[in-house]
Amino acid sequence: MLALALRLGMTLHDLRERMSAEELLLWMAYDRESPIGDIRGDIQASIVAASTLQAQGAKVTTSDLMPKWAPEKVQPVDEEQEAAEGEALFMAYLKGMSDA
Repeated sequence: MLALALRLGMTLHDLRERMSAEELLLWMAYDRESPIGDIRGDIQASIVAASTLQAQGAKVTTSDLMPKWAPEKVQPVDEEQEAAEGEALFMAYLKGMSDA
């Protein structure tokens, strides 16, 4: 939600007040297909850098040139637990919207 608020020039409070849950879900689905955050620029820059280096004979891949912003998780992700946590956060968001 932070990336969406940033891209729309809104605060999180404004975003929650003005956007329906349905529209938020649509934005989340869109973000999975075409990222709206800064990651997209990082991907584009790494493609250009990798192409330039590969043209000179370097053995690099696009992923080699992606910045590492956070340490990688060591433990495997439990998809069921992650889904349950996501659902709980979404329900809390909806409850917060109805209380306002």
